[in-house]
Amino acid sequence: MKFKKVIASLILIFSSASLFAQNIGEPTGNKFLDYMHGRSLFGINFGPTLYAGLFDIGIGLAEPTIQKTINDMTQGQADNYIDTKLKHYAFGLGFSYDFAPLNFMTVGLDIGFSVGQIKMDKYDIAFSTIPWSLNVKFFFGKNAPFGFFLSPRIGGTALSISGSALREASIADIYSHGGFYLSLELGWRIQLFPKTGADWPVQVGLDISLFDIGYYVAPWSSSIFNIPEFAQFKQYQTYANIRALFLPRIGITLRF
Repeated sequence: MKFKKVIASLILIFSSASLFAQNIGEPTGNKFLDYMHGRSLFGINFGPTLYAGLFDIGIGLAEPTIQKTINDMTQGQADNYIDTKLKHYAFGLGFSYDFAPLNFMTVGLDIGFSVGQIKMDKYDIAFSTIPWSLNVKFFFGKNAPFGFFLSPRIGGTALSISGSALREASIADIYSHGGFYLSLELGWRIQLFPKTGADWPVQVGLDISLFDIGYYVAPWSSSIFNIPEFAQFKQYQTYANIRALFLPRIGITLRF
């Protein structure tokens, strides 16, 4: 019975999506809506998901080394004091909206989030980030807004790090409202089904960016280096504010 309900729900969803797609392709008689048709692009970016996943995998790989270090420090008596088993997770996702005022250019907004936690016994550290950016994409090709693009952008990253592990070490929770950065992104938006879907009211694109390189002109890391325990590393703040992301965008874009 549950299986039949699932099938019925899927049929209803796809039928509704099909009707919606047909309707949005029809002229409305409204100049504004007709002008917007074909110029709006909504996307989901799994780049933050990739980075969160790599972070989580890295913590898992480091767990044996962390446990060994703790055991060495306690001369093998760690289990008498704390549970050295690490519990951890991390997840992220991004969203975007682009508008194409010209055939070779789009202007857009990217916003996302990532969250995670590392916990050992009663001690934990939790983090969250909210990256955002305003951007302009310049496309090179006849099928814009699909194809190769260069994208100058301005953005920021809000950051929060907190938890009982910091309080135990007498370190205040770390908050940054997000330093501003300037960067350049290089990527492609590949149109799926370019022939069979040429006349579809909703066109699908696959977004892949090779890199996003820039610099935080209003340092996001200042709140970290102002902590007394990290003040000795302040000389490296210049390098900490270099923005260098590889594969920052792996996602799907729908053009309406």
